[in-house]
Amino acid sequence: MIVVTKDLYTLRSWEGQDTESLTLHLNNKKIWDNCRDGLPHPYTKENARCFISQAREKAEISDFCIVVHGEAVGNICFVRGTDVERFNAEVGYWISERYWNQGITSEALADAIQYYFEHTEVIRIFATVYEYNLASMRVLEKVGFKKTGIFRKACYKNGRFIDAHHFEIVADEKLVGNKDL
Repeated sequence: MIVVTKDLYTLRSWEGQDTESLTLHLNNKKIWDNCRDGLPHPYTKENARCFISQAREKAEISDFCIVVHGEAVGNICFVRGTDVERFNAEVGYWISERYWNQGITSEALADAIQYYFEHTEVIRIFATVYEYNLASMRVLEKVGFKKTGIFRKACYKNGRFIDAHHFEIVADEKLVGNKDL
């Protein structure tokens, strides 16, 4: 399912044919350094096949494939809260290093968030960013997220404790990164 098509990218659901491209672009330590340890590294074709299969089996679209020049080069994922936090979702995202600093991530993130707010009951989306990932913090701020705090030494990544910066956006707040809004 295609969510949006823009000049620079298309945002859509994952397809089986994305395995090679996903493996190629996600098998990158620089990307892994900014993700949770649950993401395998090195990233293999089997990991890609498993992820795509799981993404396609979900009842609602919560994993958005970023496609540039016909190639799957990134992901935006929403993880719903449970129980009293069931109207919240955490967002995570990555894009191939080849496309860093081109504005694609912030625009695609704004599009995915708009779609997610419109097609789910979620009213609040939050993100956690490691202290050294200033580019990701800028992406969130461009889209309209507000920093809500810094949890000191909250994460353990690459053999050291690091601060976790927390951001949020609420459904009735304007998404500023989306030029169509």
